[in-house]
Amino acid sequence: MARITIRPDLTGTAHLVAVPAVPKLADAATGQVAIDRESGATLYTVQLLETFEATAQLIKVTVPETGLDAGITPGAIVRPVGLVATPWANLFNGQVQSGVAYRAEALVPVVAAAPASAPKAKAAAAESVAAS
Repeated sequence: MARITIRPDLTGTAHLVAVPAVPKLADAATGQVAIDRESGATLYTVQLLETFEATAQLIKVTVPETGLDAGITPGAIVRPVGLVATPWANLFNGQVQSGVAYRAEALVPVVAAAPASAPKAKAAAAESVAAS
C-alpha cells in the first residue's frame, strides 16, 4: 500500500501546547519507546490545540526529541516546522479505524511581539522621570 503524506497549509492557524510532550511508545505492552529510524532520536507526542478562524481541534503531533525546545510547555504558542499529515486506516476486530497521523521536524516557540506603542510609552515615562 502506498504511503501518502500531505503538507498542510498553516496560513492563518495558531498552535497552542495543550499537554506536555510524552515519549511515544513503540510497544505499549513492553513500554518500549519509539525511536526515529533516521536520526536515532527518541520520539515524543505533543498534543496541540490548532485554531483556524472560528474552529479548533486537538491534534497529536510526533516530534523527535531534537525538535523540542525547553519552552514547549502547556499554554505555549508554537509553530510546527516541517509538519506532514499521513492518513491511515486499520482493520481491528472487524471494525475499520482511521485517522490522520501528524509529524513535525520541530516545534518552535512563537514569541509574542510587543505592541508598537510600548517603546513610545517607555520613552515618555523615562523622559518624565528625567525631567523631575
